[in-house]
Amino acid sequence: MGERAMETVIVDLTGARVGLLGAVFRYEVMDRLARAADSHDVRVVAFGFGSEALRLVLEGDEEARTNVLRGLKVGTIRAVARWGLKLQAGPSLRRTLGGGELLDAVCWCHRAPIEAGADGPLASPWSSHRDLLGFRRARFYDAGWLRARVDPTETQRLCGGAPLPPGWPPPHGQEDLTRLLRVAAAVLGVLPADRRCFRLFVHLARARGWGTAAMAQALSLTDRRVRQLAAEPEPELPLALVALSPGPLSRVP
Repeated sequence: MGERAMETVIVDLTGARVGLLGAVFRYEVMDRLARAADSHDVRVVAFGFGSEALRLVLEGDEEARTNVLRGLKVGTIRAVARWGLKLQAGPSLRRTLGGGELLDAVCWCHRAPIEAGADGPLASPWSSHRDLLGFRRARFYDAGWLRARVDPTETQRLCGGAPLPPGWPPPHGQEDLTRLLRVAAAVLGVLPADRRCFRLFVHLARARGWGTAAMAQALSLTDRRVRQLAAEPEPELPLALVALSPGPLSRVP
């Protein structure tokens, strides 16, 4: 493994009738990107679709980032070919980020839909802006790591957005992660350090709005392991959610 770094990428998505494929095409691209990034231990830091390109900020070692982009390109071209269309897909610009450039790079991604005609950063689903501000939790993107490193309100301002609407941030009922781990352990009758409660904790924390990165840090696990736990069924989640309700059950050791 090489040294991890961040870079900006422009993925060319020009071709016959690509614009007509709309949401189906774009969601497939994001699902494909998420799978490739997960398999190569690369983080999708931010994304934004323009009219003919996808802007990305990726974090990982150089070889892994290259493999993710290669997989995205090959998989997308093959998918579009099944629809009888031709597509140019692949990175046309890559630039390694310096230490203080993260916020500017995120805003660059989030302005892509605006430059393509959206009324503002929250007016389009085709960037990670809604995720960063807590208005979406999509399976193909986790904003938890980024939210801890950039100011969402500053991102909104720099992207030309109006002042955030009343009620922001959205109420997720985000109890402290330490408390959620204690509840998960209490429901299973083990101590919080017992790994047998980690899966329930991951499901409980995700249900209460926490992102993968925060959960991984709390458990001293990798992001990938947390995603694996989240993908496993957890029959005790309804009971754990009941235990969070005000009352005697919410009193945990």
